[in-house]
Amino acid sequence: MRRWIALVAVVALVACAHSKKAGDQAFLDQVAAQSKEQIMAHGDALAAKKKWEEARKYYSFLADSFPNDPLGRRAALRVADTFYALKDTEGYTEAELRYKDFSNRFPSDPNRAYALLMLAKCSIAQDRGPMRDLAPVHQATDSLKQVLQLFPSSPYAVEAKALLAKCLDELAMHELIIARYYANVHAWVGARQRLDYLLANYPDTDVAAQAKPLLDKVERMINPVPKTTAKPASGAHLPAGH
Repeated sequence: MRRWIALVAVVALVACAHSKKAGDQAFLDQVAAQSKEQIMAHGDALAAKKKWEEARKYYSFLADSFPNDPLGRRAALRVADTFYALKDTEGYTEAELRYKDFSNRFPSDPNRAYALLMLAKCSIAQDRGPMRDLAPVHQATDSLKQVLQLFPSSPYAVEAKALLAKCLDELAMHELIIARYYANVHAWVGARQRLDYLLANYPDTDVAAQAKPLLDKVERMINPVPKTTAKPASGAHLPAGH
């Protein structure tokens, strides 16, 4: 019985390998008869139907076959897009690697602005809030600043600016939450340090405006205004006859 099961498993594996090899050969025969533009269009048609894995085959073929061709470079970005579209941790991680690789390999490519924007989006998608690991937010901030500094006229600049504002708000909120905690336990110096850092590094955020009333309170607690004792006016309350 065990031999029979093992034999069935071997036959299944061989059949699967043969089927995959036949499928790969059919794909190569198909793309060999098409132009680069036709291959890209085929991938785009599959992507429009959200058939990400199938579309990726066509994009990958172009990217691997024509790495220095403008169409091949666009295809490399489309490969990354198919991973980003999965909307899961594995997809974001794979997409992030590919957007970063494109940005590093082709610093003068006009599509680099898009790669940097999507790199930031991959990081943002993995953010878990202001009181969790802030590394993804810092990474997104760096990528978005590059978009705005290197490609200020890019069609992606408006979205990059809006996303950057949200990232900076979250980083500022992290400082404000900790400052509020210190204030609640009357650790006024620690609260002051956090608020000073917030206002120095994120002065234009909405959170900075929220922090100023707390800073006023902390200032009063650290440097209380001394109470003054009123002195009686000269000649007041003197005994009669004096």
